[in-house]
Amino acid sequence: MNTGTVFESDSVSLGTYRITLPEFTLSFVPFALLLSAALLAPETTMDLGFYRTVYTIWATTALVTPALCAFVLPGESPSRQSIWILFWTFSFAAYLVHIYYAIFHVYHGSFQEFLAGQGRFAALNNLIFTVWWAFDLVLAWFYLGNARWVWNQRVAAHVYIGLTFFASTVILKRGFINLIGITMTVAILVCFAFRSDYAKRSAFGH
Repeated sequence: MNTGTVFESDSVSLGTYRITLPEFTLSFVPFALLLSAALLAPETTMDLGFYRTVYTIWATTALVTPALCAFVLPGESPSRQSIWILFWTFSFAAYLVHIYYAIFHVYHGSFQEFLAGQGRFAALNNLIFTVWWAFDLVLAWFYLGNARWVWNQRVAAHVYIGLTFFASTVILKRGFINLIGITMTVAILVCFAFRSDYAKRSAFGH
């Protein structure tokens, strides 16, 4: 297993990914700006922990959108794979910050408060959501094989995680998060349409 880095020209080889400086910049800058804004904006409020919990899930949703879109788009170009893994990773990092504030500030580190506030079904869903996302990231970065089950679970993970984001940002919540969720949904649907058109053109040899 090769988990080291090899510098060649302006790109870095990380496992099976060849990440260029522009690709890293394209993903890291939005991550840094959005997460910074999510943590600093609540300074003007009376409930720092609550609003950091809210704003970090806004940032997570915005960051996961390019990852889901890149995953849906056709082709296996190195650029598409790099954009996917970078946004998939940075959005999860933002999500971990959200989880931290949710658990230790909104629910005061109490499992009972967490269950009471979330309900058993939502709590179980959040656990599956978090563990599966983390598991897929570990596989994406460190598993260099080509076992079919890895791809199958990745497709299932993106469907499950994408639908969970859709439900929580478009259906279950109200406010500015709806705009972010609708934007995410429209972007993914456009990518699906492009993928369908690409498949039709490829089938007819165009």
